[in-house]
This record gives sequence, C-alpha cells and structure tokens, in this order.
Amino acid sequence: MSKRNEHQTLIENVILILLFVAGANFFIFLKMAGIENPAMAINSRINEPSSILHLRISIGGAIIGMLILWYESHIHPKITKRFSSLFFRRLVWQVDVAFIILIPIFVLNIFFGIIEDKLSVKLAVKESLAFMATGLFLSFFIYFYFLSILVSFLRRLHTSFGQHVFYNYLIERYTEPLEENRTFLFLDSNDSTRIAEELGHVKYSRFLNRCFDDIINAVKEYEYDIYQFVGDEVVFTWPASQNDKGQAVHMYLSIKNQFRLFDNLYRTKFGVRPFFKAAVSTGKVTATLVGGKMKNIAYHGDVLNTTARHLGLCKKYKRDILFTQFYLKSLGHPFFEHELIATLKLRGKANESKVYALKY
Repeated sequence: MSKRNEHQTLIENVILILLFVAGANFFIFLKMAGIENPAMAINSRINEPSSILHLRISIGGAIIGMLILWYESHIHPKITKRFSSLFFRRLVWQVDVAFIILIPIFVLNIFFGIIEDKLSVKLAVKESLAFMATGLFLSFFIYFYFLSILVSFLRRLHTSFGQHVFYNYLIERYTEPLEENRTFLFLDSNDSTRIAEELGHVKYSRFLNRCFDDIINAVKEYEYDIYQFVGDEVVFTWPASQNDKGQAVHMYLSIKNQFRLFDNLYRTKFGVRPFFKAAVSTGKVTATLVGGKMKNIAYHGDVLNTTARHLGLCKKYKRDILFTQFYLKSLGHPFFEHELIATLKLRGKANESKVYALKY
C-alpha cells in the first residue's frame, strides 16, 4: 500500500473511531439528561463529576471502535472466506461484534474499579457483573450494537462504491454537468454465457456475487469509485493523474492474485474458475446526475466507448488486459513494461487507435 493510501486509511479509521466515541457520549447525554450528577445514577458508590463519566465512556467507545475496525479488516475476512452466502457472513459478524462490545465493557469496568475506586480484583469483578445485569447496560449495549451496524454500513458503502460517491451525492456535486479527466477500468467475466448455462441463473448469480466481493476486497487499498455493475461487468473510475503510477494494472494484478488464492473454493462450490479480462483508458468525460428521483452519476464521453471496444479485443489478441495510448500518456511515465500489439481503426472512429498490453 502506498504512503498516501496508508495515510488516507489512517485518517478514515480515526474518523470512524471518533464516531464511536461521539456516539457513546451522545448516549450518556440522552440517558442522563436532567440529572445533576450522572455518575451517581450509574453507580451509587461514587460521587464524581460527569466529566469522569464521559472520559470513561470515551475510552470505552474508542477501544470498542478500534476492535471492531480491526476485526472487520483482519479477522472477519479470514473467518468467512469460505462462506459463499452473504447471510452467513453477516451472521458471523453480528455474533462476533456482540462479544466485541461485551468483553471490553466488562474488562474496563474491572479496570476502573481497581484503579479509580480502589477495589480488590474480586470485588471489581463482582461490581462489573452487577453493572452488566442492569437495564442501563442493556440499553447501552443495544444502542452501541446498532451504532456498530451503522458504522459498518457506511464503511462497506465506502469500500464498495469508492470514497467519493457518497460524498458527491450528499453535496449534489454533479447537479450541473462537469467536465473531468478520468481513468476507467472495465472488468468483464470470460466465458460468462457458458458458465451461466452450466450453473443456472440462481447459482450463477451467487457466483458473480462472490466474484464481485473478492474483486472489491482485492482493490480496497486503492483510491477509486465504482461507476456501475452491469451484468457480469464492473467499471472502476478515478481522476486521471500523473501520480497514478499504473494503478489500473496493479489493481488488475491484485484481482488475479485474489482469485488465485480462492481457486479451490470456486472449483469446490461452483465447479468453475473465475477469470476477468480488462481494458483501461483515460479521457475527458462529462459527469452529471441523471434519473429523476432515483439519481445516479452518469459519465458521457468517447473514452467509455473506446475502453469498451478494447475490452472486446482481449479475446482476439488473447491478452488479459489491454490499454490505450491515452492511458499511457496520462501516466507521464510508464510504471510497467508494455508492448504495442496492434494499430487499428475502430468502427466509427476517424483516427487509428494503438492497442497496448502488458509485457510478460
């Protein structure tokens, strides 16, 4: 992962942890509104200002938030990697997150009992168990559990559709058409017709869902937006930049490696091995919101047609990924070995197009 992406990921995680902290404090604010000493309402043994209570709840919220983010990034994918069903993957998440919330609360209550309240370990454990039997704890657990679901949903939305999509919808950036210079990466399943006939529509849909999940997991460290899913095709896009360093190629190689890792799983569950061909190009597009009440961001421009044409040439030239001269030019410097494999005039185009491929 690049330093830029590491820095961005760190910032995003900090924001999410702060959201957990703010959510925990908001619960206390709602629960204790109108009580002069909120700390007394929770535990009659202590007589401390509400600032101490908020400090405790902030520490607890931060720890729970960090544990949930760490679990979602590192543990949950490993536990559920062999589950093709989204239902079972989410079920595992829901059970595990419940324990992630319960255990820190129990441990932190013991810790604060020993450090601040000068209790013995035995008495601190007893007090912590007593607190977890109260209605206050139950309401906090339910509240924090649904807060975790909300944060997880926002995180998955960000991961699935890219960092800019949700933000652009909120600010209605594309209410008026805007011209942008963008790179597009088209991915399309090979032999989709044959695979669909072999698996049947329902099983084929499960197969594609698993493929798309693995594709998203493979490229989560990169900066991108998902323009659209169309059948067995997915289109990535991001602003063109000379700092790109061949991102499209690296993304595609990461996806190939992801499928290689789960090769046995696909053959066991579906009897087929996924393979996606790709095409990449860069050019100017007009971006705008379309669709009336059900709005979507639409990109209009010749670059989309050119990329789609190159995608169709993969089979002809027996190459995994093809890209245009416009993409190479946008990089400023080629960050990977490539070779010219054809110069041809695409149907409907006045000028000839150069077709490049990775040089293995």
